[in-house]
Amino acid sequence: MGLFEHKIRQFPQVIEWVNSLDAALVSRLFATDGDRPKLLLGAGGSFSAAAYAELLSVDHGYVARAMTPYFYVNSGFPKIASDIILISASGSNGYIVKAFDAAWQLPENHVNAITLHKDGYVQRFFEQNQQNKDDAISQRGCLTSLVIQTGKDGFLATATVLAFYLLLYRGFGYELPPEFKVRPDQDCLDRIDEFIRQLKHVPKEEMNPEEAFMDKFEEIDSFIILYSPSTYPVALDLESKFSQGALGNTQLSDYRNFAHGRFNWLTQRKGQTALVTLEAPSDVAMADEIVSRIPTFVPTLRLTTSYDAPLASIDLLIKDHYLCSALAARWGLDLSNPVAPTYEKKI
Repeated sequence: MGLFEHKIRQFPQVIEWVNSLDAALVSRLFATDGDRPKLLLGAGGSFSAAAYAELLSVDHGYVARAMTPYFYVNSGFPKIASDIILISASGSNGYIVKAFDAAWQLPENHVNAITLHKDGYVQRFFEQNQQNKDDAISQRGCLTSLVIQTGKDGFLATATVLAFYLLLYRGFGYELPPEFKVRPDQDCLDRIDEFIRQLKHVPKEEMNPEEAFMDKFEEIDSFIILYSPSTYPVALDLESKFSQGALGNTQLSDYRNFAHGRFNWLTQRKGQTALVTLEAPSDVAMADEIVSRIPTFVPTLRLTTSYDAPLASIDLLIKDHYLCSALAARWGLDLSNPVAPTYEKKI
């Protein structure tokens, strides 16, 4: 068992730990005394958590936008007085630091942060000024610095991204229902296994002889991922893991934007692409309509949840980890400890 699978097995521990915390540790980050927009900043795996924070914020009537710290620093947003919440496991990512410094330069900004480890740049900034009892600093921002009980993740965010989702969920006043399962049911696991099998054995009935001949030299490693507003954060998590873990190329689209010509990829590149749908209950009718019209040579996995937003995202986030684990096994990849290229550090 690799580290990625080990971290998945720690999900019950993550839930127990988050449930033991005071929800006010997160809710205070989103408190506001004005009409400033909320900018949620996260990089890598934390970008998905920032998108989930956006979903929760908008549902509660806030104007909110999730973005990467690089995008924030190099855009016009630092000129707009905002409530900025940085979501970072370490608090020391290079552009999280630059975004924090850029946000702090505008006196009207409130700059808050949530981290899952101690002794990062952001943590030291707040803790140092707290020791100095600097009231001006405390009035402009606050820090929630926690220590996740499962330790650090490997190369890909696993336990930490689930922890952020759960912390945000509780911070906005929600509690997990008693029947919530931390492991997908057998039907979901069977559908994932069947999907993986189809990626290796694509039906050739709808291909001409030349297409079928060329297809046998390839296995599908391209994926279109369809989402709705309530499942968008999970689509971002899948894109992140597929790309960082070399699981496959991804194209993300909401259900209706897919109808604007994006389906053409499936017919022009026959046998090269699979489809994944992320479905909350309100998405099922739309997904039914689309999937019923997709050619049979397109392997399709429907990741569904019985929960509405915002719990839908947490349930699907857990299921997306099982999909990634199955895909990694298919390719023989170690998601948490990949072979690093020599140019990695320079990038």
